Amino acid sequence: MERPRILAELKSQTRPQHDSVEQNRFGKAMMDGTLSQEDYRLFLQKFYGFHVPLEQVLSGFPWDSVGINFDERRKVALLSHDLKALGLSDADIVALPLAETLPAMNTLEEAMGVMYVMEGSTLGGQIQSRQVQKMFGFDAENGAAYFSSYGANVGAMWKACCEAIVKVADDNLAKEDVIIASAQRTFAALEEWLALEVEELV
Repeated sequence: MERPRILAELKSQTRPQHDSVEQNRFGKAMMDGTLSQEDYRLFLQKFYGFHVPLEQVLSGFPWDSVGINFDERRKVALLSHDLKALGLSDADIVALPLAETLPAMNTLEEAMGVMYVMEGSTLGGQIQSRQVQKMFGFDAENGAAYFSSYGANVGAMWKACCEAIVKVADDNLAKEDVIIASAQRTFAALEEWLALEVEELV
């Protein structure tokens, strides 16, 4: 069965940004086994700072209309759980800096582009969760809930996200272009946030 055009184009046109984000210093160190627990905690802090404002905006879209239960896809609680397991208090977590440069999310098409990036990260999270387990002994209960995300349901959740993308795109080239451009902006914003110097976040 031929893959829907929008999914093929999303993968192709965001590949450079996807690869660049994966090669940030945290991701590289995680995969080669040299990431320290301190940097792992900072990595989670950065994801927390990115997800909080994103979820605040994304929660306002009519996801039910495209078969998405947005509450099931929230990641902030998972990140909070991990950060507490790593020693942060509720007050510490609330005080963490939040990303200010976010991709535009004025339409459902733009929001869908953001969702593509954030939900796509759950696929890579399966590999990262295994690395975290190997390096630190962390699992979903004690420091790796975010990377474990949907557990055994990750494939089904990703499939539902892809189906929603196809529905929103509606085989319309203009809508597809908006979704793709939004995904590219999301990768760029995430990479910029992850690249901030350590002293700007602690």
